[in-house]
Amino acid sequence: MESRGRSCIPTVIDLHSHILPGLDDGAADWERSLAMARHAAADGISEIVCTPHWVPGKYENRRTEILARLEEFRARIAEADIPLTLHAGAELHLDAAIAARVRGGELLTLADGGRYILLELPEEALPDGMEDFFWNLQLEGLRPILSHVERNPVLRRDPARLCRWVETGVLTQITAASLAGRFSNGTREFALQLLKQRLAHVLATDAHGMSTRKPELSAALKEVEAVVGAEAANRMVRGIPEKILRGESVEPDEPLPFEEPAEALPFMQRLRAIFRGSGL
Repeated sequence: MESRGRSCIPTVIDLHSHILPGLDDGAADWERSLAMARHAAADGISEIVCTPHWVPGKYENRRTEILARLEEFRARIAEADIPLTLHAGAELHLDAAIAARVRGGELLTLADGGRYILLELPEEALPDGMEDFFWNLQLEGLRPILSHVERNPVLRRDPARLCRWVETGVLTQITAASLAGRFSNGTREFALQLLKQRLAHVLATDAHGMSTRKPELSAALKEVEAVVGAEAANRMVRGIPEKILRGESVEPDEPLPFEEPAEALPFMQRLRAIFRGSGL
C-alpha cells in the first residue's frame, strides 16, 4: 500500500467514493474532484478508493479507463499538494458474468488486487440463487463486499437473509450519510441495527459530490463508536480496509442472528412455533 509519508497521522480509509470525474453520477469535472479531495483530507481521510459505477448499458467503466483516469488524478492531487493516497476500484452492479469479466481483465477489483469486489445489489428485487452466486464468486477467488446495504429495501424487510450471506463470507459496507439521517429514519435505524448485529464491516462515504453525500467520515465514525466502541469502529475505517487493499484475509466477528421471518421458515418449524406461542 502506498504511504502518505505522514506516519504520525492515523490512517483513515474511504473504501467507496465516486470522486473520479466524468465517469458516472459522481464528480462532474476535475474542479469538483479536487474540491472533494480537499474536503476529505480536511475531514481526516488519508486514503480513498476511487470506485466509479459499472452498470451494464449505463456506466461501462472498464479497468483500463479507470486506471488511466486515476493516474491523471494522482498527478493533479500531487500538484495541488493534497495529502491523499488514491487507489483503484469500481462499484460493480450485480451481474451474472462479473467473475468472468473480472478474470478477463475488463472489470476492476478493489486496489486492482484481484481478490475483493465492491458489489451493488438491485433495490427493487433480488434474483433467486443469491447464495449460490456468492459461493461461486468465492470459488473464483473473489470476495464480495456489498455496498450500502442499509439502503436496500429488500434487506430491510428480510435482514436474516443478509445474516446468512455474511455467515458464508460476504462482507458489507454502510454509508456515513445514512448514520446522519440523510436518507430516511428507517435507513438510519437499519444501519444502527446492522452495527449492533455485527453485520457492518466497512464504513465509507459513497461520496458523489459536495452536497448530499460529501467525502467525510469523522461525524459518522463517532456515531459508530457510540454503538460498538472505538476499537470496532476503527476496524471499519482502518483495520479491515487495510487488509482489503493488501489482499489479505478478513475475519470479522461472528454476526448475531436476526429472527427469521415466518414465511422463510420450514413448515414444521413454523407449526412448532405456533404451538409454543399458544401454550399447547
